[in-house]
This record gives sequence, C-alpha cells and structure tokens, in this order.
Amino acid sequence: MNNGVHEAFKYNRARKNVIIGGMVILICITALSCVSSFTIYSEGFSDFPPLFQNTLALFAVVVVEGSFVWLVYGFTRAFSSATERLISLAGMFFLAATMVLNLVTHFMMAKRLELSDFQTSWVNWGAVTVFVAVLAMVLFITLADPVIRLIRLELRYKGKQEEKILEAKTEGLESGQIEAAMRQRAEFEAGQLAARIEGESAMRRPRLGYAAKYQDDDRD
Repeated sequence: MNNGVHEAFKYNRARKNVIIGGMVILICITALSCVSSFTIYSEGFSDFPPLFQNTLALFAVVVVEGSFVWLVYGFTRAFSSATERLISLAGMFFLAATMVLNLVTHFMMAKRLELSDFQTSWVNWGAVTVFVAVLAMVLFITLADPVIRLIRLELRYKGKQEEKILEAKTEGLESGQIEAAMRQRAEFEAGQLAARIEGESAMRRPRLGYAAKYQDDDRD
C-alpha cells in the first residue's frame, strides 16, 4: 500500500516536471519567434518614424505571440466547450506554423539566402493576414463562451416573457370585463358630477331668492 502511494507521488511529481519543462520550451521558442516576427513586421512599418515603427512592430509581435500563449493557456485551463477547444486547437497550429515560418524566413534573410516565392509573398503581404486570423479567432471564441451563451439565452427568455405579458395586457383591454368596468367608472363619474352640480344649484337658489326680494323692496 505504501509503495503504491509512493509511486503515485513520484508519478505526479514527474508529470509536474514534464509540464514545467514543456512550458519552458514553449517560452523559449516563443521568445525566439518574437525576435524574428519583430524583424519581419518592422519592415512593414518603415514609412513611419523609427519610434512609431518599432512600437507598431512590437504591437504586432504581441498580437501573434500573445495570442499563441493565450490559446495554450485557455485550452489547458479555461476553455470548456467543444467549439472553444476546436477553435483554439486550430489557432494554436496556425500560429505555431506562423512562428516557424517567421523563424526560417528571418534566418534566411540574415544569411542573405534567396527566399522562395512563398516566403517573398509572406514577407510582402502574407504576414499581415495573421492579424485578421487572430481577430476572427478571438471573436469566435468570445461568441462561443458558454457563459455569454447562457446570458444571451436568459435575455431572450426575459424578452419573450415581457412580450407575452404585454400581449396579454393588450388583449385584456379589449375584453368585456374591462368594458363593463369602464361603464361603471363612467356612471360613477357621472353621478359624482351630477351631485356636484346639484349641490352648487342648491347653494345658489337662496341667494337668487334673496336678490329678488331685495329688488322688490327697492321698488317699493
């Protein structure tokens, strides 16, 4: 029993070391790719002053390499739905291929070797399309988030519920019960108004009688 527990602890420790070693390797490769990507993307912003050129190239590097790290972390720690994991897996392979292509192209450019037609097209305009792919991946993963999906379903439920309540109220206004209540209210208001008119009329009658008598006395 003790040997089994000891072996399990050793296996877990070894597995943890393997995971840490893999993360170190990924970080090193990503750092190398950052240098190559910075060199390739900086040429695309050569029409800007050096400060802005380097800043924009740094942003481009963060977009590509940062997205790769984000996808790896999300796939291993956060993404739970099948759609999220599928998109993140495809994105990791795409960005890994992009990083390898940038590394190879940078080495060939540094050694002044002739680039292939594909690499030339990649340097000229292909590398920029990675930003669009990253934008699409982030957008699709965000929309596929189960929590956001539940919020959308709850809002849809609330909207339909309020719509049905308003429809019921609208139909209720046209019912006979509402019409009868309106007639009763109209009769009640008419009775109140009639009572008020009669009260005012009763108050005016003595005054009118006194005024007539006063006129007769003046005539005499």
